[in-house]
Amino acid sequence: MNLKDILVHIDERPTCTSRLETAIALATQQKSQLTGIYVIPHPHFVAHQHNRQEFAEQAKQNFKTATEAAGVASDWICIDSQKSGLNVPTALNIHAHYRDLLVISQTDEEAPDRAIPNNLPEKTILGSGRPVLVVPYVGQFKHEFKRILMAWRGGPESSRALHDAMPILKASRQIKVLTVQGREGDEAYQSHEADICKHMARYQLPLVCEKRLSGPLSVGDMLLNSCTDFSADLLVMGATEQSRRGYTTLGETGRHILKCMTAPVLMSH
Repeated sequence: MNLKDILVHIDERPTCTSRLETAIALATQQKSQLTGIYVIPHPHFVAHQHNRQEFAEQAKQNFKTATEAAGVASDWICIDSQKSGLNVPTALNIHAHYRDLLVISQTDEEAPDRAIPNNLPEKTILGSGRPVLVVPYVGQFKHEFKRILMAWRGGPESSRALHDAMPILKASRQIKVLTVQGREGDEAYQSHEADICKHMARYQLPLVCEKRLSGPLSVGDMLLNSCTDFSADLLVMGATEQSRRGYTTLGETGRHILKCMTAPVLMSH
């Protein structure tokens, strides 16, 4: 089954261009509908609120022009934060509940936007209940998703990521399944004989499987290096959580990937 309903965040940041291009390419591949969601920020976060409706309308027109040119069926959602009481992460999470996938951008910490929290990717990954495709804010990368690196460590997050990404995996030409044992050891890696590649092979996917020790590198750096070595178009991985100072955040590896990613990453929690 293909992805049928994809949601993409639309705003005025420069990253919106590559984000929309990626979403359109995936919607074309999957023959799915693409919905753009624009959130008018609360007046507290913007200097000229009277222009926001104009910005929203221009964003809608740009979105419609791009999707029509690509022949992609589309829809549009506009949320006014002041009227709805919803901030950007909450609005995206609520509407992602009714879609197959959410597309957002990696945060560019050198170009902050008061209306967009720096931890937006983390908040949507943990709160949307859906797979989130995060597009790098800089760099040249392909939108084909033909060479995919699947990070596997066992556990519910890895399992969800694998099966959330299955429609994309089925359209790929090469998949590398990489199981990495971290420096602290990994019970799932060591204690059972189950092989995820046996399961994936039943889908007749084009697989290459590898198990590695991270050694002096962190798991995150191992995955990033493997993406480069494999020339991956996409990294698929589960996103674990941890508690820090009373708050729930992504685990160390997920946060490192979101900070240093060089190719699109699909994360599921």
